[in-house]
Amino acid sequence: MSFKLSKIAYELAKSQSDSTDMGRALYYMGDCYELSKKDSAYYYYKEAEKIFRLINNEERLAKVYFNKAYLLFYEGNFVESEFEVIKALKNLKNSKNYKLKYSCYTLQGSIHNELEEYEKALDYFILAEQTYYDLINQSNNDELLYDYYVLNVINLCNVYDNIGEYKKSINEFSKIDLPELKEKWPNLYPQVIGNLAYSKMKNGDLQEAKKLFEEAINLAKKNKLDRGYLYKILHYGEFNLILKDTTKAKKIFLEALELSKKIKNGKEILKSLDFLSKTDLKKSAYYKNEYIKISDSIIKAQRASSNKFARIEYETNKLEDANELLTKRNFYLFSAGSLLIIVFLIILGIRHRKAKKREIEFLELRKAADNELFELVKDYQIQLVKTKENVQNRIAKELHDGVMNNIYSVRLNLGFLNSSDDEAMKEKRLLYITELQKIEKEIRELSHDLNHETDFNRIDYSYLLTNLVESINDISSTVYTIKCTVEHPINWNEYSSVVKINIYRILQELCSNVNKYANADYCDIVIDTQANPISISVIDDGIGFDTSKITDGIGMKNIKQRIATIKGKIIIESSQGKGTKVFIEIPVKTKDL
Repeated sequence: MSFKLSKIAYELAKSQSDSTDMGRALYYMGDCYELSKKDSAYYYYKEAEKIFRLINNEERLAKVYFNKAYLLFYEGNFVESEFEVIKALKNLKNSKNYKLKYSCYTLQGSIHNELEEYEKALDYFILAEQTYYDLINQSNNDELLYDYYVLNVINLCNVYDNIGEYKKSINEFSKIDLPELKEKWPNLYPQVIGNLAYSKMKNGDLQEAKKLFEEAINLAKKNKLDRGYLYKILHYGEFNLILKDTTKAKKIFLEALELSKKIKNGKEILKSLDFLSKTDLKKSAYYKNEYIKISDSIIKAQRASSNKFARIEYETNKLEDANELLTKRNFYLFSAGSLLIIVFLIILGIRHRKAKKREIEFLELRKAADNELFELVKDYQIQLVKTKENVQNRIAKELHDGVMNNIYSVRLNLGFLNSSDDEAMKEKRLLYITELQKIEKEIRELSHDLNHETDFNRIDYSYLLTNLVESINDISSTVYTIKCTVEHPINWNEYSSVVKINIYRILQELCSNVNKYANADYCDIVIDTQANPISISVIDDGIGFDTSKITDGIGMKNIKQRIATIKGKIIIESSQGKGTKVFIEIPVKTKDL
């Protein structure tokens, strides 16, 4: 009924050429499908986005971006979800819609928590807490919005628990008046004491944890809160494992498995199977195999859902591009004549053939990657569970060092280019779109190749370094120039892929940092292999920084980890206003690494 009314409203608004009401109706149509057909919801949100973007309604556009991010998050597509949240926050920069800002900060914190980027998650949950106080000042009613505060405390404590800071988690919960919470917000009370019980259990206070667990479980069961009950019995089963009561723990985990299947919660199904494999040693292999099967099915479902959203995005953009192309063709027809149309069609045909060729190559690579993944799963089912964490850390580092830097630079420059519509800017936008396609290919290669680094031996490495420098210079948001000098000829084939990929990623991250932060006029990269060890220097004349006051971010930590991997050394010299110098030394005998 709600969808039908929204559709009628859309038709009426369309007949009156009322863009604002058309966008609102499409938005409400998306809401109708949010819980049932997420791909349909995504489609209507995308249609609403086009209208609000056209009329430059920033606040409603932010709502659409948030809803798209919410859908992507619960489909497990955390990276795309983060992009949508960032776009929402950008549109809310000057807004006083603190409720939406709070929701965006909370979702962004949850994304980083899922990606195991706990420091960033804490930063966003703290921003959400600050926004809560803005809400209070705006409404002058603490009690009306108190649940926002409680939910944010739970989010903060979940992160503290994930990083093992259980005392901090307990301290945060101590700020909540539990008797008052139980009286005024009875639905939140079991959730709070359940989480508090988990923190106390991990902190060693087992007696108090047991009381809180039992109270939380009874309340959740009484109030028929299936999801809350599921989370609590999983933690209570873990509690019994600590007490070495495996019989009771096994019974609890079996109940958790049945309930998680009933409510179709894939993440908790995997948790239940994992605990059962540790509790029921006789059937351990069975539960591990079930874990792998269900994990694979979840990944496939997430991939299929992601493809649906990507297809909707692509088809919508394709329609927009087609309209824009038609306008351009008409302009060329009346301004430049038939000759320009022929040239345009020739270029379009060449690009189409190249795109077809790239598509065939991609399909072949994907088929090979799928076959390799099948063999790996068949041969290493048990080892896969144990090595999962290490593989995830490596991919996170690759995404940050390689893909995320490229995406940041391309996205930044596309934003600059959108302000101009002359022919040169159009040509450059096409270059950046091609760059995004390359990044997309790299992401797919990473997702299909979980156990091997990119094979740098099959590519001319000197060309890769030259292309890296040219690429960063092309997409730079400033006028500075990066130059790369090799002092003596180098036979890169003598070095292993591990060494070459780490050198490449280190230089990529350092150049990206210069691009983002240095405000430099030049940056020189010098590679010298005559001496032992190899020396690499990266020097810029930017604004510099105080090395004693700046803490390492994830990028610098990744650089240092890579240096350690190839047994090298790194020295950073910098001060305010005097630029930055980075010196790296790598042993010559690198084949044994």
